[in-house]
Amino acid sequence: MSVPTLLDIPAAAAAVLLAPDARRTPVAELLDRLVRALRDQDGIPIDRASFSLPMLHPEVRSTQFIWEPVGGARSIQRTFATAAAGGYMRSPMFPLYSGTADVIRHRIHATDTQRPYEILDELAAEGFTDYLATVAGEEKTWERAPTSWATRAPGGFTDAQVGSLLALMPLLGLVLTTFAQRASTRALLGTYLGEDAASRVLDGHIRRGAVVDVEAAVCFCDLRNFTELSQQLDQAALIELLDDAFGAVVGAVEAEGGDVLKFIGDAVLAVFRVEGDEAARVDAVTRAFRAAGAALERTAELHQQRLAAGNAPMVIGLSLHLGHVAYGNIGSPTRLDFTVIGAAVNLASRLEGLCRTLGYPIVMSEPVASRLGHVGGLVDVGSHRLKGIPEPVHVWGVMSGPDGAAPDGAAALTARS
Repeated sequence: MSVPTLLDIPAAAAAVLLAPDARRTPVAELLDRLVRALRDQDGIPIDRASFSLPMLHPEVRSTQFIWEPVGGARSIQRTFATAAAGGYMRSPMFPLYSGTADVIRHRIHATDTQRPYEILDELAAEGFTDYLATVAGEEKTWERAPTSWATRAPGGFTDAQVGSLLALMPLLGLVLTTFAQRASTRALLGTYLGEDAASRVLDGHIRRGAVVDVEAAVCFCDLRNFTELSQQLDQAALIELLDDAFGAVVGAVEAEGGDVLKFIGDAVLAVFRVEGDEAARVDAVTRAFRAAGAALERTAELHQQRLAAGNAPMVIGLSLHLGHVAYGNIGSPTRLDFTVIGAAVNLASRLEGLCRTLGYPIVMSEPVASRLGHVGGLVDVGSHRLKGIPEPVHVWGVMSGPDGAAPDGAAALTARS
C-alpha cells in the first residue's frame, strides 16, 4: 500500500472537519457527522469507529467515543486505573498510546484460531471483517489520540479506503488536539484552582488585583499533630497521610457545592459562597456544616483503619465562620494566586486552633451557629480571645458522638435542640 497523500483525503470528511463551526461543535456530534460523511459520501463502509480524546488530568487518561450506526457516538471515560488493568494492556490502544505502533491493521476471518487483541474476538463474533487503528495527534505523548475503524463489508476495507482513512489522520489530529487542549486547560485549572476559580480565570479574570467582594461561609481544616508526625514519618508515609486526609475533606466540601481554594501545609481552606439574601446565608452555613461533619466522619473511619494497620493516626479539626472576603488574583506581576483573603479568613484560621484547646472537633463563630439553630449538639463555649483578632469571639462547639466518635453532620442537622 502506497503512502497516503493530500489527494487521498476523503473530501466530504475533510469538509466536516474544516467547517466554520467544527471547533464549536460538541465532540460526539462532530464525530457522528464525520463518520456519516465517510460512509454516505466518501463511500467507506464504516460500521464502527472509536476516537480517543486525550486528557491532561490527574485521574482521567482520555474520553473514548464509540460510534455505531444506531445511536451515533457514546462516550466512556478511561482512567489511569483502567489503563493499569490487564484488559488495556491486551488492547490495540496500548501500543498506540505507548508509541510502539502507529498503525494496526487486521483482517478478521471467522476461521482464525488466535487473534492478537481481545477486541478482534468481539468484532468477529459480531460479523466484522476488517479492523484499522491508528493515531491522530502525536506532538506530545499525552496528545496521542488512538482512532479505530471497523467494517462488516465482505473482504473488508480496500487498500484505497485504508489510504483515505490514514490520509485523514493529520487533519483529524489537528481538530482532536484542539478539543483535547481546551478540555485539558479547563481540567488543569479546575484541579489546581477549583472549579469556580477556574471558570473565572477562563472568563478573563487574570489581572493582578482583580478581586471581588463576596460573602461566604469559610471552612478551615487542619490535621492534628502534623509537626510531630512530619518528624516521625518517612516522606512516602507523610504524603500518603496528607493525600488521604485531603481526599476526605475535599470530597466532602465538593459534595456540598463548596470550593476548595488552597492547601496550606497540612490545612485546607474552603468557601461556600452566599448567593443572595438571608436564606442564602442559612443555606451556605448549612452546607458548610454538613461538609465539615462528613469530612470528620470519613477521616474518623480512616483513622481507625490506619490504627488497625499500625499506621500513624489521622485526626482533624475544623472551624466555620461567615463573613465577607476578597476573592480573586493576588501576587506578583508574573506569579498569581487565585484565593480569598480578609478578616473573615484570618478569623476562621485562628478559630480552628481552639479545636485542640477546647476539645471539640468542630468549632464555629456566632454568625454560623445562630443560623444553625435547628441543629442539635451545639455547645456554647463562651467568648475567647484569638491572636490578631481585636475583639473576643463568641464560639460554639459541636459535641462528639457516642464513645468519642466524630459527629454525623447530616444527622445533626436533622436533630432538634
